[in-house]
Amino acid sequence: MQEKERLSQRFEDMGRFLAPDLCALPGVLVNISREGCKIRYQYPVTLDEENDYEAKITFARAASGSFNLLCHPQWVRTEGNNTEIGFKILPSTDYTKLASYINQLQEDSSYDTLDIQTSDSVCQIIK
Repeated sequence: MQEKERLSQRFEDMGRFLAPDLCALPGVLVNISREGCKIRYQYPVTLDEENDYEAKITFARAASGSFNLLCHPQWVRTEGNNTEIGFKILPSTDYTKLASYINQLQEDSSYDTLDIQTSDSVCQIIK
């Protein structure tokens, strides 16, 4: 299967994905972007690929708690007892809050890639 080019950067992040119309138990967030997310369930999950699902994503690092988002499945993979699902995030209640969170993840990842050099009395940050 060929990977298609992403519209925006994906970030590996930890969180819980709860979509009661899909499954009574939560899935685990694998990664997230402005446009979508990848979710893993540790058990088989059957979904209707034509449905939109209201989901509550709770990020481990987000101080602002949970995000209520409307998601549409793009693909599903089942391997053994595990199910992975790729969702497109549709315009929804907390999309603006999600965009702010993604901006913070971008800033954090930019900071992680900076090259910091020091000399006796000067500190330089080189991008």
